[in-house]
Amino acid sequence: MARIVWSHIEKGAIFARMELVFRQRPNLTRKEALREAQTVLNSSRWIKVTDQRVFNYKDRIEVARQKALQWSKKNPPAAVEVPTPILAPIPASEPKETPKGRLADILELLLDVVAESVAARVNRKILEAIPETPVAHRPKHDPQPIPHPTGVAKPGVLVIGLLASQAYAVISTWGTRLDLTFMTPEDAVHRPKLVRAHTILMTKFINHSVQDKYRKAAKLHFVNGGMGELGEVLDSITPPVL
Repeated sequence: MARIVWSHIEKGAIFARMELVFRQRPNLTRKEALREAQTVLNSSRWIKVTDQRVFNYKDRIEVARQKALQWSKKNPPAAVEVPTPILAPIPASEPKETPKGRLADILELLLDVVAESVAARVNRKILEAIPETPVAHRPKHDPQPIPHPTGVAKPGVLVIGLLASQAYAVISTWGTRLDLTFMTPEDAVHRPKLVRAHTILMTKFINHSVQDKYRKAAKLHFVNGGMGELGEVLDSITPPVL
C-alpha cells in the first residue's frame, strides 16, 4: 500500500473541516476528530489514524478546538433549552500500538517533514523565477503607483499564500494591470514586512504568525475561499480601462 503524505492544501482543508466538527461535537477525542476531519478528502487520500499521527498533529488539533470554542461563544444558539443532566461517557481506552507500529509512524513523520521541506524549497525557487522586481530590491512602500501605457496607474498588490502554479495563473490574467508581488507563508514570516497599496492573505494556507505580522496593513483583504474569491478581490482592485 502506497504511503500517503498530505500536502499543505490537504492539511489546510482537513483542519478547516476539523473546526466545523468541533463546533458540532466539542467533546470529541483528538483521534476521533482527525478521523472524521479527513473525510473532507477523497477516500483514496485517507490515512490510518494512529496514536503517533494524533501526536504529530496535536497542536493543530487543539488550535481547531479553540477556534471552534471561540466561535461558539460569539454565536450562541438562538434558543437554549436546559437538557436533563447526563453524565459524560468515559471514552473507551484505545488499543496500544506495538513498538514496530510506532517506529513505522515515526519514520513516516520524518518522510513527511522532508517531503514538505523539499516542496517548500521548490515552490520558493519557482516563485523567485517569476519575472518581476525582486522583493529585496523593491522599496518597502509604493506611494506612487507604477504608470501603465493606458494612462491608468497599476496598484501594488502583495499576495501571500499562493502556490507557484496559482501565482502564474494570477499573473497571466491581472499582471498587465496590477503590480503583483507574491510570497510563500514561510517567506512572509522570515522576510522583512513588505508594504504595498493592497495586501491579500490566503487565510487557508497561512498561519497566525503571518496574519499577526500583516494585520495592520493598509487595504488588507482576507480571502477565505479559493482562486474564485481571489479573482473577485483582484477585480475590485483593478483600475478600469479607459
